[in-house]
Amino acid sequence: MTTHIKLHGTKAERFEKIKRELSERVGYELSNPEALGLLMADIDSDDKSIIGRNS
Repeated sequence: MTTHIKLHGTKAERFEKIKRELSERVGYELSNPEALGLLMADIDSDDKSIIGRNS
């Protein structure tokens, strides 16, 4: 199954900012699917260290 998502305006800018921050944390440039995967894993996980957030 494939899902395509288009972001425009401020949502696109926000995603790019988040992707840059995540890329800095992991030490390499993430692809869009990798960045989204980390965000989804963070939602699914009790371990918030996936994206480095302290809760």
